[in-house]
This record gives sequence, C-alpha cells and structure tokens, in this order.
Amino acid sequence: MTTNREAANRSNTNTISDLFRKIGLGDLLLGQMPQALRAQDADAAGNAGYNLATLDALPLPDHAKAASILRATARAGTAGTGEMTVVAYGVTPASGEIAVGPNGDIVLLAADAITDVDVIYVPERGKVIDSVFPVVTNVLTLPASVTDRSVVLLEEAEAVEGTSTGTKIVLIPGAGAPAAGQARLDVAKATVTFAAADAVTRARVKLLVAAGDEDLQAVLTADADLI
Repeated sequence: MTTNREAANRSNTNTISDLFRKIGLGDLLLGQMPQALRAQDADAAGNAGYNLATLDALPLPDHAKAASILRATARAGTAGTGEMTVVAYGVTPASGEIAVGPNGDIVLLAADAITDVDVIYVPERGKVIDSVFPVVTNVLTLPASVTDRSVVLLEEAEAVEGTSTGTKIVLIPGAGAPAAGQARLDVAKATVTFAAADAVTRARVKLLVAAGDEDLQAVLTADADLI
C-alpha cells in the first residue's frame, strides 16, 4: 500500500490539495515547524498578566505556543544582551536568560529591558479550546470532552465570578493550591486550581489540546486513499 507520505512526495496535482487538508497544512506550518522571531521588542511587549510581573513576555499565537527555545540573541537592552542562556520550562529567567513560560509564551527578565531579540523556537501543535466553566471549592474540573483530547497547555486563566476576578498568572502544572492571583493545571492536566483566597466560582480558560486526527506522524504513515 502507498502511504500518505509517499502520496505527498508524488504531489499529484489532482489530489495534493486534499492531502494538504488531511495534514492540516496551515497548522503544520505554524505549529509544528521551528519558528523564527526577528527583532522582537520584549520590553514593549510587556506582560499580558498570564506570567509573573517581573517578566516580559513575547506573546505567541494561540496555535503556536512554545515547546522549547533553540537559540536567542539579544542585540539591545539595559542588560543581558548577547547570546542568551535558555533555561528550563517554567524556570523564572535571570538576567541574560530566556525561557518558555508556563503558559507557552517566551519570557525574559523585565529588568533587562530587551528591545531587540531574535528567537528560534519549536512550537507546540494543537487545537485551542476557549470556554467558561464552573469552579467548585477553587477547582475547575475539565469535562471529558476536553480531557479526552489530551490537554497540552493552560494558555490563559481568567476568573469571571468570585471574590477576586480577572486575569490569573499561569503556573507550571503541579499539586496543591497556588497563591492569590494565580492558577495551575494539575499534573494529569484534568483540573485547573485557583487560590482559596480568590474564591473563584466561574472561570474562563484557554487550553491547547492535542491535534488528534491531524497528528502528523499518524496521518503520514497511514495508508493513502488519495494517490
């Protein structure tokens, strides 16, 4: 049998558009190939409130949040310029360092005031779910219709009802309740926990979930029905 990979290599003009649709070409180009950000002004980007206030965050597209950073070079800033040190996911960067923030954006130390930086990064591919759910005793339990799709990232969390409403800082997945003004997925990525002090009763969350039927490896190795 011919696989979709082999069919794509043949590039039959009668079927190539259908193959592009099958692999989700737009999502593939944005969300599964290394991305190059050039001359980014991190200082001007500031922070939309989903990362720690001490950080500047380069806001990435919903469908192209970062999985890892390959390289970053800062040309201009108050401090920390030159070849930047990439630190682990969720680690708060110090001067001259850069990281993938817990919500998938790229973060730098705000005090460095970096105004010109190049970043090469590998994105997280997936689909985006943006919805409002009830929160019971500070925990938002995601429905099976969401968890069955394998949650990848919590991109945004916003309390819409409760004692303290508004944007919440996203932490890396973990156990236990976060501090006031923060939210986090659990390790199984089935719940979002808010601070007890915030007394949230309803929240909007934006989640990246697995691409599912557009999984590139599964599609390309499957038997082709288009030659």
